[in-house]
Amino acid sequence: MPGIVRCGSRGTRPALPERLLLLMLATCMLCELAAAAMPPPVPPALPPDVVARYPLARGRFTHLATDPSTGRLYAGATNLLLQLSPDLRPERTAITGPLQDSPLCHAEGCDDPTLTSLRNNTNKLLVVDTGSRTLIACGSLRQGACNKHRLADISSKPEFIPINIAANDERASTYAFIGPERYTPWGGSDVLYVGTTFTNNGEYRHDVPAIASRNLFTLDFAELSFSKQSLVQIDVKYRDHFLVQYVYGFNASDHAYFVIVQKQSHLPGNEELGYVTRLSRTCVSDANYDSYTEVTLQCAVGAVDYNLAQDAKVTPAGPDLAASLGINTGQHVLVAAFRPSRGITAEPQDKSAVCVYSLKEIEDKFNENIHMCFNGSIKYRNMGYVSGPILDGKCPSAGSGNVQNFCEVGLKISGISPIKDEAYLDFPNASITSVTTANTGRHTMAFLGTSDGKL
Repeated sequence: MPGIVRCGSRGTRPALPERLLLLMLATCMLCELAAAAMPPPVPPALPPDVVARYPLARGRFTHLATDPSTGRLYAGATNLLLQLSPDLRPERTAITGPLQDSPLCHAEGCDDPTLTSLRNNTNKLLVVDTGSRTLIACGSLRQGACNKHRLADISSKPEFIPINIAANDERASTYAFIGPERYTPWGGSDVLYVGTTFTNNGEYRHDVPAIASRNLFTLDFAELSFSKQSLVQIDVKYRDHFLVQYVYGFNASDHAYFVIVQKQSHLPGNEELGYVTRLSRTCVSDANYDSYTEVTLQCAVGAVDYNLAQDAKVTPAGPDLAASLGINTGQHVLVAAFRPSRGITAEPQDKSAVCVYSLKEIEDKFNENIHMCFNGSIKYRNMGYVSGPILDGKCPSAGSGNVQNFCEVGLKISGISPIKDEAYLDFPNASITSVTTANTGRHTMAFLGTSDGKL
């Protein structure tokens, strides 16, 4: 091979004279010394806007979280977590895989090691808990169980919590955020709201609810008693084919929201109806999730419904955006990126749109849909796919009385009146997969990332 001198012999050859053999050995030694003295090859220079590169042999980066008090950033990837300084310089790493595991094993591991194989660990959840100064990181292995790392040094030994939380599949979605719970009149605390796609990948997956609020210290359910459970379950009859993708989640006033993508119908014979984006909502004071409600979220370009949400962010509206929406400066809006589906599938086309919804508009539309059930406009709650229906899924009789606070009554309603918006921006040749926002002067800025790495 060029640049390599091989010293030694192969096969049977005539003996060489002693002086010639010594000369050849000396030449080999000099070549090796010269090669060792040469400086290592210089890696190609990074572009001026690139601080560092982290090539992964297999897998990808999946999450980025920020500690607002220090400005540090934390990145989750396949088999790896990164801790970065505020100027994106690498500080610490934590190796999370590959590990011996199997979807047939409990989160604590398998009693029978022959069931396991070496598997990659994809980061599924990455949340900064500023209260305890920890980084909650959950992977696709160990049934989606989580580690708690110290924010100051993620390379130190983490606390492992063997509870099934995230999806145990590389592609199935998990989204989590920290928000308030007010389950008792005398106070409350912050909890971890988690939405997890059902995977049917092992018998333990039925222990993982669709949505739950979890204690930040133990990661167990925030409320779990005979009469109350802080979770939502897809009915077991539909769980394996009515799969819900969790795109984004946030807290606003008295409610916790998730942006979700799911089939229009949970019934097996209605696949031709395709997919839809919805907003789900529950009251933060509801320890049993009886107030759970869904409303369709639509984003249109002309007559075309861009029905698959890709990412979203809640942000305060700057003066110009607020004026265009008829709201006050500083009131919050939901900025969401959408793509249209290919036919009736969940596969998106290579074009995108951005829609903006005021949270006031969202709250008004939820209340409208709830009123339609309580004033007799509709007869059924249309949420047969969620376990624990209220009044067997029927709406109350018209005239049964006014409800002052919808958080104090059972809802579980799938609204039929959608939240509609015409796209603020559309991109006929770009696949937008991520969005974040910032305000500068009078303007609200949206930074959009594409599937091929463009900003």
